Amino acid sequence: MSRSGWGTAVVAISSVALSLAACTGSSSTPAAGRLVVEGQAEITRPGEDRREVGGSRDLEVGDRVRVRQGTAVIRLPGNRRLDMRAGSDVELQAGADQNQVRPFLLGGDLLVISGDGPLTVGISGAEVAVRGDARVSRGVSLLVASYRGTTQLSSAGSTLTVPTLRQAALPATEQFPTQVSPLEYMASDDWDQRYLSDAIELSNQLAARSDGFTAQLGPTDGRSFNYFRDLVPGLAAEPAFVASMVNPSRPPGETLVGAAIVLEGRQGTFAERWGSVFAFRDQGAPWGLVALDQGVSRVAVLGVIDGAISRGPTSFAAGPPTRTPSSLAPPSVGGGPATTAAPRTTATTVRPRAGATTTTTTPPPRATTTTTVAGPLNTGAPLVDEPVNSVVNTLTGLLNSLGGR
Repeated sequence: MSRSGWGTAVVAISSVALSLAACTGSSSTPAAGRLVVEGQAEITRPGEDRREVGGSRDLEVGDRVRVRQGTAVIRLPGNRRLDMRAGSDVELQAGADQNQVRPFLLGGDLLVISGDGPLTVGISGAEVAVRGDARVSRGVSLLVASYRGTTQLSSAGSTLTVPTLRQAALPATEQFPTQVSPLEYMASDDWDQRYLSDAIELSNQLAARSDGFTAQLGPTDGRSFNYFRDLVPGLAAEPAFVASMVNPSRPPGETLVGAAIVLEGRQGTFAERWGSVFAFRDQGAPWGLVALDQGVSRVAVLGVIDGAISRGPTSFAAGPPTRTPSSLAPPSVGGGPATTAAPRTTATTVRPRAGATTTTTTPPPRATTTTTVAGPLNTGAPLVDEPVNSVVNTLTGLLNSLGGR
């Protein structure tokens, strides 16, 4: 073979070798993440047209994922995970470390689970570092809510730590928040139900007991240190319980529920728990969230409250609750101190008193008529109690009027 022929062959072989090397290097590059779609999503890859996807597939750095229907999960190395739902829009960007990926939230909601280490999510003009599980939402404002662990919100040189069961909002004006507030949940939200289902149910039960107890007392009753010391044995046995702890402007039912949570809590001293419980409540936290924050058992707290109710006003304590509290797993321990905010204002529904009886006696010459009506329900479920109790009250009035004829 001539020299020119050898030269041509060498060039051809070299080209093939380089091509194979390039292909081998490309195929060995690890995926940035794994996408699993339950519904319908769109992927936009640099230099390619947007395409609709379903099922599961690998993702590369630079991929943008938007969920149109249903849900999706992006699994990242290190047991890290991003949960998405309709409207979620995320781009996988290269992190500071070549082996890491930095998710960038372009819109919608994102549930961030940090796994083995912190996971930082970028947002236009801000950054969110999650150590635990947190919901990050980008709409008119940026909202960060911590379900577990802590989350750090940073923007323009300012930083705010968001503890467990708290949230913080960064408005579009970019006026950086100076404090956190209680996590606001929705009973219809799947992510809230995943983490807070027990707290949501307990909130309804505690609010019903609080409202019902307050309704049975006069406007000035049940607002003193001596009253609660005599009503709740645990307070009578607690040396740290002092008169200054009882706020006379607080409804008695609120004081009773808060005291029960304090007695069953184990985080810090009695005085520290008392301050933390009522500060968190005054910020607007539902009672179930307060109980979860203190790491107390549902059964124990309801036991203290129902025991006090049975020793309370005769009209309220004529009969014990119609059912014992269901036994559920105790709430997990929350994190972070409570901060001071404006007192909460809520509209409440007062339940009829439990176990009451009505007796009507007519004067002579008519015969004496005694009518006894079974006490209203007190299941702790307002949606059940209130309609039934309304009927009971109506029948009681009718029977009383008939007895007086």
